[in-house]
Amino acid sequence: MITNIATERCVLSPISESDFGEIIPLFTNNEVRRYLGGPLSVEWAFNRLNESLLLNNDIRFVVRRRETEKCIGLVFITPHHNPADSEISYMFMPEYWGKGYAFEVVKRLLEFCRDELKLARVVSETQTANVRSCHLLEKLGYMLESKVERFGAEQSIYAKDL
Repeated sequence: MITNIATERCVLSPISESDFGEIIPLFTNNEVRRYLGGPLSVEWAFNRLNESLLLNNDIRFVVRRRETEKCIGLVFITPHHNPADSEISYMFMPEYWGKGYAFEVVKRLLEFCRDELKLARVVSETQTANVRSCHLLEKLGYMLESKVERFGAEQSIYAKDL
């Protein structure tokens, strides 16, 4: 069973249905979804979250600030399109961009993947146009492995040996 994971400023906890009200704005926000296919309807986001709770091969965490317990984002460990790899994905509310939260949280998630899940490698995929996300992955030590056309845009696939 997956339990909470702490960072200096955040707590990552497994998503539960009681979190949906705070999570749905991540799926409906234009800025957050700019490189993720655009915003989703509330109904679609709710259904997608319900389905994700049933998937045994996905690990999804709500990211909360320690001091306020406010939901600031989501992080996921899921099978990648290449099923040999696990993928780390993330979404944060725009007011927390550029403040080091994504770096702090993904860095800790990489440690979790190595130490608890015993993964030797992970990938992260982002639109090549999402320069901020590409920069974050490079800062975390990921290496650009390939580029593919998927979801109507060029995607950069980054890999990191753990």
